[in-house]
Amino acid sequence: MSDRVTEYVAEETWKRLFRRRRRRRCKLLAQTAGAVLAGKQMLHDLVGAIGAWLARLLGGDRVVQSFARQLASNIPLPPDAKMVATARGLQVAGVLLCLFNGDDIRRCQCFIDLALEETKAQVKKILLAAMEDWAALAQFPASPLVAERGMYGSAGRP
Repeated sequence: MSDRVTEYVAEETWKRLFRRRRRRRCKLLAQTAGAVLAGKQMLHDLVGAIGAWLARLLGGDRVVQSFARQLASNIPLPPDAKMVATARGLQVAGVLLCLFNGDDIRRCQCFIDLALEETKAQVKKILLAAMEDWAALAQFPASPLVAERGMYGSAGRP
């Protein structure tokens, strides 16, 4: 793992991350990842505002301005992938810190944030598949744990 990380971060920085005050660092990594993702959204909002301003400057009415704002806000920007990769990298490092500390992964803020985002993406894929063809839902089989709960109820095995 550290071999892959040190392609992007100095080995000394990686090692320092795992030294003293490790328990606090997961929360700080989670907050920083959230700020990076919020900054990405703010950048999109700014580009949208500039698009609307230009439309108004060129004589566009409210509908044209709204269209320009929404279009400019939703087109992917060149730094998008790097910002998302940075946020996910911070979250993965936080999860590794929690595992290294022997912390309960369910209380690891980086894991929680990562799992929630992944879950939202997976649910969106399922809903899109259902809109196209209900038979396409077969590509999303339940995990063994979910199947077992369904068979025996939430209390587990009899």
